[in-house]
Amino acid sequence: MFIAKKRDVGLMRLALANKEAEIRHLEEEMDRAEKRLRQQQEQLASTEEKFNNFLKHSNLEQDAAVRRAEVESKAKLERLIDIKKLSAQISHMEQDMRKTDVQLELCKEYKHFMDSLTESQWFYDVLCGLRVKDISEVILRETEEAYTRRAEELTKAAEKAAARRESRQRSIATTLEREAAFLERLGFSEKDDGSLDEGEEEEEVSLEVQLGKLHQDLEAEAQRRQEEATASIKREVGALSVDEARAILDKEYPQERIPMYFSEPDQILDIFINVEEGNLFLIQNSQELEEELERVAMEYFREQEEMSTMVRQRHAQMESLATRIKGAQQRLRQLEERLVDLDSIESGADTAGDATRNKNCVGGLRRDKAGTVMRQEVLKKLIERVVADIFLCISQQQSTAARRPEDGEGGEDTMQGAGKAKPIPAQKRASHYVAKPKAKGRKKDRGVSGAAAGGGVDGHNDTDAGANMWPVEMLTIIENKIDEYIRYINDPENGVDQSLIMSVIKMRDKERRHQARVVQLERQSAEREERNRRALERSKAPVVKRCGKPIMWRSRPPVETMQGTEVKQGPVATKEADQDDEFFR
Repeated sequence: MFIAKKRDVGLMRLALANKEAEIRHLEEEMDRAEKRLRQQQEQLASTEEKFNNFLKHSNLEQDAAVRRAEVESKAKLERLIDIKKLSAQISHMEQDMRKTDVQLELCKEYKHFMDSLTESQWFYDVLCGLRVKDISEVILRETEEAYTRRAEELTKAAEKAAARRESRQRSIATTLEREAAFLERLGFSEKDDGSLDEGEEEEEVSLEVQLGKLHQDLEAEAQRRQEEATASIKREVGALSVDEARAILDKEYPQERIPMYFSEPDQILDIFINVEEGNLFLIQNSQELEEELERVAMEYFREQEEMSTMVRQRHAQMESLATRIKGAQQRLRQLEERLVDLDSIESGADTAGDATRNKNCVGGLRRDKAGTVMRQEVLKKLIERVVADIFLCISQQQSTAARRPEDGEGGEDTMQGAGKAKPIPAQKRASHYVAKPKAKGRKKDRGVSGAAAGGGVDGHNDTDAGANMWPVEMLTIIENKIDEYIRYINDPENGVDQSLIMSVIKMRDKERRHQARVVQLERQSAEREERNRRALERSKAPVVKRCGKPIMWRSRPPVETMQGTEVKQGPVATKEADQDDEFFR
């Protein structure tokens, strides 16, 4: 029991010792923790202090940076304002410079104009005067310097002579005093010393004379140099041209030193009046010569046109006669060939039926040929009449233009008189009439067209040429005239507006359509009347009663050819007739 208690006491003591050791250990841990906590608190306090210091320093720096930025921005704005002001001043000065340059150019032009009106001798005189003045100033300055230098030398020499004279006078005076004392002791009287004073006066007068003589010599030399320089300057200036003298005055001398030639406004008017009076005779002579030249040129062109017209007419007549002869020969050959063919056809019949049929066919062919020939003759006469009317209109227009005065209106055509174009001479119109060959058969039409063109000079020539011309030649002239009108209209220099051309074309198309409509309505009305007439006749005609078998229709006989050409049947002839009607509508 006791042992157990002892044991318990020992265990309790052991446990208590353990507890105390643990308490000490915990206290030590607590001390170390408190120490670390204090260290951390101190470190935190120091860090907080550093952070506060950093914040203060950063705030100060930020404030300083803001102030610096404000100062810099203000300075920048001031610099920008100064730059804008300077730019405005520079632009204003540039504008002033440009205005000044413009005014300077105007002044230079005015000066050049005034210099062109100025007499040439004035530039030589001004240049000589300025150069003589400059060289005179140089010579006078050099003369003054030489006179001053020589006068100083003479003055120094005079001063040295005066010093020597004074020393000599003092020595002489001492000698005289000694002599006087010696003579007084001997009992002689004093002598007059006026010779010394007279020598001094003579020496003083000689100095003034030297200065005056020096002045006269230098003045004469300067005058001589001026005369020589003036003569050399006149020779140099006389060797220059007016432009060189003017350039030297403009470059080497300021404008303030150059005097003005025109001092009064009336001087310019006097110059212009003198020039006008001087040129009046030349103007009159030139006008008279121009009038004489124009008159001679017009006579020459008139003679040339007349001669060329006569030549063209003769050539045209020769060619027309040759053409007629060839046409007659060709028609004669054709007729002979037709007669030969007809004889061969009539003699080649073998049987009576064939002969009868051939005769009928030949008779029909002859009738067709006769009708065709008659129709062709009618068309030919109609074509000739229409062509002659058109050619007569053109000839009348040309004769009307030829009867106009010769002041520029005689060469204008009917269309040219309505426009703003210049008059075209008859020679140029004649050259326009010549047709360009479109085929080998058109070579003969050139002389004919030239003859028609030459008819614009005289109306009687047109009438004679028209009487001696064939329709082909007239058509050639009409085509050439139409080509001339087309070229005139298409030429932009003649002033014919496209709007006017289009309006005329539209008006002509409208008239042509209206005329075609009227003709068509007339033809329709005529056809309608013809149908009504035939219907009325059929209604009034008795009824034909047919008996028996109807007769079979005969077939169309074969078409026979003569001279290697087909005989034209009804539809072909009808087509040609329609074409002729369309052409002569």
